[in-house]
Amino acid sequence: MQYHSEGLCVIPVREREKMPALASWEEYQTRCSTRDEVLAWFGNGSRFNIGIVHGINGHVAIDIDHDAGLLDTMRAQFPHLFTGRLEQSGSGEGFHVPLRLDELPDFGTNSKDNRPRGNRTWKTDKGHANCRCRHCQTVVPPSIHPSGNRYRFIQEGPITHVHDLSDVIAWLNELAPPPAPRPAPGHRHDGAAPSGNDLVSAVRAAWPSALDVFSHFGIVGHTRQERDGETRILGHGGLLVADDDPQTWYCFADEVGGGVFEAWGWCRFGSAYDKRRHFRQVLLEMAQAAGIDAARFYKRGDERLTRAANGDRGRWTREYAGQWGRMR
Repeated sequence: MQYHSEGLCVIPVREREKMPALASWEEYQTRCSTRDEVLAWFGNGSRFNIGIVHGINGHVAIDIDHDAGLLDTMRAQFPHLFTGRLEQSGSGEGFHVPLRLDELPDFGTNSKDNRPRGNRTWKTDKGHANCRCRHCQTVVPPSIHPSGNRYRFIQEGPITHVHDLSDVIAWLNELAPPPAPRPAPGHRHDGAAPSGNDLVSAVRAAWPSALDVFSHFGIVGHTRQERDGETRILGHGGLLVADDDPQTWYCFADEVGGGVFEAWGWCRFGSAYDKRRHFRQVLLEMAQAAGIDAARFYKRGDERLTRAANGDRGRWTREYAGQWGRMR
C-alpha cells in the first residue's frame, strides 16, 4: 500500500519468481492498479512477490546487473540520480535505481508488437545497465528472489524525480556503443567467409538470438510460450530469453545465463562449461554450424578442437536429449 500511495502501479508476481501472477497484465501497462485491486491481490494471504509496472506516472528504473563497478561509476558521474531510494536484488549483484521522469526515453519501435520499445540494455565491462521504461515491470523489496534471498533497500527515501535520462543514455552509449546492424538470420547458412578479421563478431551476427541456439539443440520445440517482456521455454527449469535483447537468457534452475556463447556452452557442456577452457571450441562449433568458413581464422590447436567437437557431437546430443526429457 505504500507503493500504491506513491502513485506506482503495483501488481502481484509469482512467489520467488519474476513473472506476473495474472493471466494478463497488459491493461496495467497503460493504467495504474487501484487500491481495491491491490487489497484483493495481497490481502488474502497469498504469498506473492511485488511488481511495479514501468511507464505509469513517469516511473522507470535503471536495473544494474552483474555489477563490477558500474553502480559506483554511474553514481560518481550522476550523483543526482542517487539522492533517493536505491534497491538491491536478491541475487546480490544487481541494483535498481527507481526514478520518476517528466519525459520517457524513446528507444524506437518494437516491430513485433507495433509499439514503442519498452527498455534497452547496455553491456559494459563494468556490468550491464537496463533502462526499464515501458511495457515491463520490476520486482521490488521485500520480495524474495528465486535464489531465496530478499530484495532489500540499501538506501531508503523518496523516488528521485528528474526531467529525462538523455545525459545518462548518451553516457551509456559511449561506454557500450550500439552494435552494427546484423545480417538477416536467413543469410547465415550460405557458407560465405566472414568479412574482416573478427570471427567473434561474425559468429554473433550469425546467431542473433539465444532462441536460435536452444532450437539448434532441440530445446525449444513446441514448448515456447510468449510473455510480454520475455520468452519462457516451459519445462526447462525456468528458462527465459529477453525479448528486448534476444541474445540474453537466464535459467533459474541452474542459476546461469548470459549471451549466445554462454547459451551454446551451457547446451554443450552443461554445468561443466567454463569460458576460459571452452570458449574457443564453442566459437568454432557455432561458426561451423552457421556455415562460416573459419579455416583462415584458425589458431594453433583449433583443428584438434574441431575434430573433438565432431567426434563428441553424437554423445552430447544423446546425453542432453535424455536430460531434457527428465526435466519435462
